[in-house]
Amino acid sequence: MKRRHGSCLCGGARFAITGEIRGVGSCHCSKCRKVSGTGGNAQFIVPRDSFQWLRGESDAMTFQRDDGWSVSRCNTCGSPLPRSYDGQRFWVPGGLMDDPLDTDVKRHIFCASRADWDRESETAEYHDEYPPALS
Repeated sequence: MKRRHGSCLCGGARFAITGEIRGVGSCHCSKCRKVSGTGGNAQFIVPRDSFQWLRGESDAMTFQRDDGWSVSRCNTCGSPLPRSYDGQRFWVPGGLMDDPLDTDVKRHIFCASRADWDRESETAEYHDEYPPALS
């Protein structure tokens, strides 16, 4: 069975996932946009028995809103961390993965809340490294 590893930006939190990753979901709700500072959060879900903390779980800090919505972050670098909300599954931020996922985005949710600038554009540029300065 395939085993993939992930970590936060500083490497203080590390984890492993065993088994298939069935696809990434991208949430565009206002909470995910605010907590990420981007157009949304890209995450995938794995069963609890497929997820293993290798280190750093105790260094996580959790912010919880009054409505129950929460996010966990590395106390050192601030990266969002995997979290189980129901004790059965882990929600894993896709950007934390060090190994390829061998899948793609399968679902976009809360698209009615999507930022007006978060759209595919035929005029968008793609660069493999830093682009020339915008003028």
